[in-house]
Order: sequence, then structure tokens, then C-alpha cells
Amino acid sequence: MSRINDNKHELELVMYTQPNCGLCDEAKIQLEFAREEIPFSYQEVDITKDDQLLELWQIRVPVLTYNDAIIQEGIIDFVTVIEELSKFD
Repeated sequence: MSRINDNKHELELVMYTQPNCGLCDEAKIQLEFAREEIPFSYQEVDITKDDQLLELWQIRVPVLTYNDAIIQEGIIDFVTVIEELSKFD
């Protein structure tokens, strides 16, 4: 199976998380599956270290974004991540 976006720059995503978050742990696994199809990197941001982020995302984590647009939140699945990131080819 060929990778999407092979000849383009890698996409850089941000995933907002918090400690002791089972959904966040599962999201990381789903992102690894997605990376098998489309190249991207992501920065993990702990919302508990920033009061504004905590207020914004507290009940919504994990939240995956690209260029400040929400790709997915809550339950992250690799199929949706691939579909959404494919729009940015």
C-alpha cells in the first residue's frame, strides 16, 4: 500500500492532552496507525500546564489539530485522521 503525501512536506499536528487520560493514550496508538499511511509529526501539549488551554479543552481532550483547525476530538480513530489529513495534500 502506498503512502499518501509521499513527496510533500510532513504535516505538523498538535494534540492537546492531559495526564491520566485513557482516551489520550488510545489516541497516540491510533496516530501511529495513521502514520503508516500519511507522514505527519505531532507535538503533544499538556493542557494542565496552561490555565487558558485547560479552560478551553478540559472536557474535550484529546484534541488533534492542524493549523488551529480541529481534526478530531474525544475519541481519535486512525481512519478519520487519514481522511482529514488527506484533504491537506
